[in-house]
Amino acid sequence: MHQVNIDRDILDRQAKKGWGAKVIEQLAHDLRTAFPNMKEFSRTNQMYMHAFAEAWPDAEIVQ
Repeated sequence: MHQVNIDRDILDRQAKKGWGAKVIEQLAHDLRTAFPNMKEFSRTNQMYMHAFAEAWPDAEIVQ
């Protein structure tokens, strides 16, 4: 099974594109389009994932 690390993806995209690229907004839109019945991919939740990934960058200690 492929593990998805949205939090790490957010940090990587922001590092490459910069804050002005609206990475979180675009990712939230793309995920809501792909998974319309899931509410976990809102912009707010993306911001929480981003903050979590920054606070705990070692993926080995998180689920």
